[in-house]
Amino acid sequence: MRYRNEDFTLRNKRIFADEFDAWIPPKVLDIHMHIISSSAVPGGVFHCAGEDLPKWDFDDFGSDMPNVFPGREVSALCFGWPDPTFDLAANNAYLAAATDRRRTWPLRLLSPAESPADVERDIEQGRFLGFKPYPDFVGGNPADVEIDQMLPPWAMDIANRHGLLIMLHIPRPGRIADPLNQEQLRRLCGRYPQADIVLAHIGRAYWLANVRGNLDGLRDIPNLHVDTTMVTHWEVIEHAMERLRPDQLLFGSDAPLALRPGKSIEINNGYTYVTPDPWRLSIHDVHQKLDFTSFLYEELRAIARAASRLGLGPDYLHDVMWTNGMRLIEKRTRHPSAAR
Repeated sequence: MRYRNEDFTLRNKRIFADEFDAWIPPKVLDIHMHIISSSAVPGGVFHCAGEDLPKWDFDDFGSDMPNVFPGREVSALCFGWPDPTFDLAANNAYLAAATDRRRTWPLRLLSPAESPADVERDIEQGRFLGFKPYPDFVGGNPADVEIDQMLPPWAMDIANRHGLLIMLHIPRPGRIADPLNQEQLRRLCGRYPQADIVLAHIGRAYWLANVRGNLDGLRDIPNLHVDTTMVTHWEVIEHAMERLRPDQLLFGSDAPLALRPGKSIEINNGYTYVTPDPWRLSIHDVHQKLDFTSFLYEELRAIARAASRLGLGPDYLHDVMWTNGMRLIEKRTRHPSAAR
């Protein structure tokens, strides 16, 4: 695995010492981490930013996090790989059994085709803090999927009744800029106030033109939050820090994807990834011109630069990296459903 290569690891340790050690708090909460059991992987391998991996489970979490965040205690909100070709039930079962509810907490992959009774039984048994829906679970043309299809009324009724957290990868080509997405987000948050919705990847706005002007209306929604996952543009993160409440922004990595070498770049009001290895979502550095760090470290660089430009100090960064996310998790663990 390239991200465990000795040269790559040593380079990242130097970057951490030079750029991150002074400001990353002793405890880090990753609000967006994929845990992939080998029992769920079709064909024995899954494709992860140009590399085939057999799994990335809690053994990998335990061995990789000390290298990624040296000297820090890393906790995580975890869920499986949201791909309909994977065994959804197997990955949900692994998460339910393997998370310790002290440093790791599970979300349940959710398909709208599932039985509502089965889903609610999992929640009532205290197995999950919430849901991870995904556009590909809906079926049909992914470009036409709506939030309301990913989160049908029966699922939102369960989420509201049990005070659940929902990690939402919003659909449609316009992403956070899509008026229908904005309308449905507002309606869901208003109709189901006991549920908290986290917009993954700052609403999938990996480039500035997509996010500019589209966060202002979200600041006043108390149960709506965003995570920084895989956003490596400091301009996007700066815009989010300026426009959102201090408690709305949450750190997330997207591991194991984010552990791989690469960076997202903006080109002409769009974006792509650049990676050293061929990947269907990236431009491949075929001439090997670049020495890469990980997507995660590029994200941390963007967070640090944005906060510095805005004069946001250690307390703000501590909240982004720990307090804001823990507040949402503790809200779930205190709910009566969690005591069953």
